[in-house]
Amino acid sequence: MNDIYVLDQSFTLKGIIDSYESVIWRPSYSEVGDFEIYLGATVERINLLRQNYYVVRSSDITVENGVTTYKRVMVIKNIELTTNVEDGDYLTVTGRELKFLLHSRIVWKMTTLNGTAENAIRTLVNQNAINPTDSKRVIPTLRLAAAIGLTDSIEMQVTGNYLDDTITKICTTYNYGWDVYISNGALVFELYMGLDRSYGQSDRPYVVFSDDFDNLYNTDYQLNTEEYANCTLIGGEGEGAERKYTSVGTNNSGLNRYEVFTDARDISSDGEDETTIPLAAYLLLLQQRGRENLAELAYTEGFSGEVLSNVAFKYGKDFYIGDMVTVINSYGISKNVRVLSAIESEDQSGTKLIPQFNI
Repeated sequence: MNDIYVLDQSFTLKGIIDSYESVIWRPSYSEVGDFEIYLGATVERINLLRQNYYVVRSSDITVENGVTTYKRVMVIKNIELTTNVEDGDYLTVTGRELKFLLHSRIVWKMTTLNGTAENAIRTLVNQNAINPTDSKRVIPTLRLAAAIGLTDSIEMQVTGNYLDDTITKICTTYNYGWDVYISNGALVFELYMGLDRSYGQSDRPYVVFSDDFDNLYNTDYQLNTEEYANCTLIGGEGEGAERKYTSVGTNNSGLNRYEVFTDARDISSDGEDETTIPLAAYLLLLQQRGRENLAELAYTEGFSGEVLSNVAFKYGKDFYIGDMVTVINSYGISKNVRVLSAIESEDQSGTKLIPQFNI
């Protein structure tokens, strides 16, 4: 079983939890994951496990060239103490991934983003958490990891949204992953792309979960197309005949066309510094909102289920969150899917891994 290291907000080690009833760790690729620690209550543990302290498993700590790095770090947000004369006293400690720190910031002013999606995300983080106009908004020690050269283009306008929600929305649209971790005494914001380890490529060894490999059971396959849409009319600012409209996905036709309306009247043509956004650029902003809406209405198809990651392919060595792998269930349904998150549970009976796969 993992030891649980507890750090304060200055990354100082405050203590180590080396025994517990159960631990559930669920990091996520594009979203913000969560965790739970369930353990016997003592005065020492109550004093140690404090709100907004950081917790990290021993398996997620690396030291290289004298630099200590903590990955898959969680933030304590909720503490429940239950006392029971017969069964004993227990603590339930829960919270979110470290990247939830960005939930404490909003996009403070109207921001128009164009160029690559990677640069847009980096700009949002820089302007609202690293180098904001108001120095009181700085998240101490936060820095950007090196850019990785993602080239997807974006046209977007955002105001007032939570910073983490905005990043999640962009990453979900473009299948990016993001993380905030601790390295060399600082918080590091990182974008990344999972690798393709499925049958759909030939650059690296396959990772396959199936009955034939004896590493897949208790599967749940789901296909949901009820809310699917692939064409949208987008309405921007203005009223009546003066309202601005554009569309996305109009090449779809016949029975393969599924329409929806996207209300984007909150997107303004008033740019920064009292400038006016040209109509062509404004319509691109509307189209980006339409694409985001269609991404939310895409059909969902994927697997969840318990896998034995140590039998043929080890999680954290042969595959990681964000990677594309192949899953084949007992009915022969085969899909190349992305590992969106992975629930790791540890207790006295052992360790289980329950990934969430999706296309």
